[in-house]
Amino acid sequence: MYWFTKNLSTKLALATGLALILHACSSPEAEQKADPKAQVYFDIPSFIQNEIDSLKQANPTVNKTVTKDKEEETKDLKIKDWDNEFSSFKSIDLNKPAYDGFIELDTVDSVLEYNFTNPDLDLACVRIAFDEQGRVKMLSVDKHVKNTLYQTSEFLVYEKGNFYIVEKNQKVRVMGENYYKVQGNLKSDKAL
Repeated sequence: MYWFTKNLSTKLALATGLALILHACSSPEAEQKADPKAQVYFDIPSFIQNEIDSLKQANPTVNKTVTKDKEEETKDLKIKDWDNEFSSFKSIDLNKPAYDGFIELDTVDSVLEYNFTNPDLDLACVRIAFDEQGRVKMLSVDKHVKNTLYQTSEFLVYEKGNFYIVEKNQKVRVMGENYYKVQGNLKSDKAL
């Protein structure tokens, strides 16, 4: 028994070090790919980034209407920062771990509909419509956040090459209700 306990701390340190090295060498991507239950949903951030890149290149004139509560203003302009303009869309990621196990997928005709079964999540429904060639033609998102301080509803729509809408309604305890809507109608001779 003496031979076993003599170098026990050294053996434990070596075993722990080896285990840490092996764990560090395994990639999280490999672990995710190894999980047969993990489902990969439509990659909205990549789709939106491609649209942003396309819009930057096309540089369309946008007939933009901004509504804040009851005030509204409309202008024709060139968008200088499409990344900022589409940030609400780009933040929608169906593949976030928080959504795992809470998505019900339904397909009707050429529309994918993702419904979220956990009311504590920020997403309620995401719809993606495809054209005859299987390309995305429209994306719509319903978001809802509710806690003890505030309640926010957000509705996003993007129709490729045509328009986008970001609509928010927020009720904050003590401060009241705020309504905000941006609608951009794209005007361009170039195909997006």
